[in-house]
This record gives sequence, C-alpha cells and structure tokens, in this order.
Amino acid sequence: MHRFGGAMKKNKLDRQVWRNNREKITFTLHPDIVGVIRSIATEEDIPMSVVADEALYAGLKKMGRMD
Repeated sequence: MHRFGGAMKKNKLDRQVWRNNREKITFTLHPDIVGVIRSIATEEDIPMSVVADEALYAGLKKMGRMD
C-alpha cells in the first residue's frame, strides 16, 4: 500500500516480472498505448517501465508464448 492524495491506496497491479539487472530495449509504441501505460503508472504511482513489463508479460503469457 502507499499514500496517494492523502488516503491509503492498495496497488491493483499484481507484479509478475522479475525486476533486477535486465537488458534494455527501445522501440516505438502507438500513442494510445503510451497513454494507457502512462495513465496506469500515474494511478498506481509506479514507473511506466513496470506497467509496460507487466502488460507485455501478461499479453505474451495469454498468447501462450511464455510460461
């Protein structure tokens, strides 16, 4: 939990991605996708990279590309 706007707020994002030393990659995203990632990061008070990692992981897992 963390403070947001003076009230306690529980993070809704259930993190699944290991976050330590990792390779860096740069690519271009559609502006609508960036907007959603930015919005979630702001709401959850977490970095955009965490949101992007989790979304990509969840999508690849749903596609059967990751265990």
